Amino acid sequence: MVDKNGKLFGKINLIDFIIVLILIALVAFVVFKFIGRNDNDTALTQVRMSFYSDEVPEFVVDALEEGTSVLDSGEDVTLGTLESFKSGAPLGFETDTDGEIKAVTRKGYKSLSLNVLANAEMTEHGVKIGGVLYGVGHTLTIYAGKAKIYIKVSAIQPVA
Repeated sequence: MVDKNGKLFGKINLIDFIIVLILIALVAFVVFKFIGRNDNDTALTQVRMSFYSDEVPEFVVDALEEGTSVLDSGEDVTLGTLESFKSGAPLGFETDTDGEIKAVTRKGYKSLSLNVLANAEMTEHGVKIGGVLYGVGHTLTIYAGKAKIYIKVSAIQPVA
């Protein structure tokens, strides 16, 4: 196989042949690792994402409408559709003159809970929508219809 000049089958240098094999293996690895992935094949599950905010101006709550689309403004990802929302007394805190933290109610504000129906890829760390990972506690700014809200993810549940 290898002659006295170090050529394989008398035609190619053995070291050159090994280098070519290593390069072919490297190219195959890169193709399968990065290009061979197809994220479109992942199974999407309908989930209910719940959001909560302590204080939202009343005029923002008044602008909400069920059935409107919900957009993550920071990532420009449409999350889903606003299924329902509920407002309540705002939950605010301030420090008094003695340094004590006390609950306060700000006039013109409400607390807000939203439920959004979304199609997402379930992961061990939350859900992926549009390639963005969302987990409980995730803070983001959303548009729900015409309303812009700074809010946190409070729960993620698959819809049965």
